[in-house]
Amino acid sequence: MATHKILVTGDFWHADFQKVISQFGVPVTLVPFEKVETVVDQSYDLVVLAQSRRDQFLQVEVEELLTNFPSIPIVGLLGSWCEGEVRSGRPYPGVIRVYWHQWEGRYSQFVEQLEKSGITSWHAPRTSTPSDRIAAQAIRQDVSIGSGYIGVSAWTRAEYEMLDDAITSFGWRSRWVERSIWDAASSATVLVMCVVADSWTVELEKRIEWLNSEIPYIPFVLLLNYPRQSDVESIEAAGVSSVVSKPFELQDLKAAISRAAGEELQRQKA
Repeated sequence: MATHKILVTGDFWHADFQKVISQFGVPVTLVPFEKVETVVDQSYDLVVLAQSRRDQFLQVEVEELLTNFPSIPIVGLLGSWCEGEVRSGRPYPGVIRVYWHQWEGRYSQFVEQLEKSGITSWHAPRTSTPSDRIAAQAIRQDVSIGSGYIGVSAWTRAEYEMLDDAITSFGWRSRWVERSIWDAASSATVLVMCVVADSWTVELEKRIEWLNSEIPYIPFVLLLNYPRQSDVESIEAAGVSSVVSKPFELQDLKAAISRAAGEELQRQKA
C-alpha cells in the first residue's frame, strides 16, 4: 500500500473525531485552525477540517483554506451537532461533508481510488454536488463470500428487499433472518449479519441477543438513523462490529460488509 499524507485541522480534539484520527494508519499532521494558513506544504493528499458544531468557523476563513490548498481535496469531518446544517445552518461551499459515523467507508473508497489512479471522487471540481460524486464512483466487490450469505434482520419485507438489492449489486447473496421464517439449520452459511433499525433501544438490544444465540460468533453490521457517540459506545459493548448511518451511500454499506466478511473468513480459516 502506498503511503499518503493527511493534514487535519479544526476541532480535531473533539470526542467525535478521536477514533477516526487514531485509525488513519498513515502520517497525519495536526495543525490548529488559526495556524493552518502558515502551512506551505502542498504534498498532502487530503486536508480534513474537523467541525464539531454548526458555524464553528467563519466563511471567510474556510475560503482562505480553500485558496491555500487549491489542488488538494478538502473534506469536512462533521460531528453530531452539525446534523441538519444543510437545512438550518450555513454549510461551507466547496467543502465535501462527511459525518464522523460515515467516515470509515468513504475514506476507504478515497484510499482505493487514490492508490488505483491517483484521482478520486473527492478530487472533483469544488462546484460538484454529492450526486455528481456518487455518479462517478465505481462500487467494486472486495471479498468473495463463496457459498455464504449475508444475513439481513429487518422487520418488514420492504426493508429486507432494499438491503437485498444493495447486497446483490455487490455480487453477493442475502438471506432474511427473522423468528417467523428463520431456519436455524442454515446458520452455518451466514457470514455477516446486517441489522436494520431506526435507533438504539432495549428492543433492538434484545433482537441482537436473539440473533447472537441463533448464529453465534459472526460479525454484525448495524444500520441506524444518525447514531450518536454514546449510542456507538453502547452498540460496540453489545458486540456489534460496525455501524452504518442511514441514509447511507452504497460504498458505506459495501465497506462495512467487506471488512466484516473478510474478518469472518479469516476466523474460519484459523
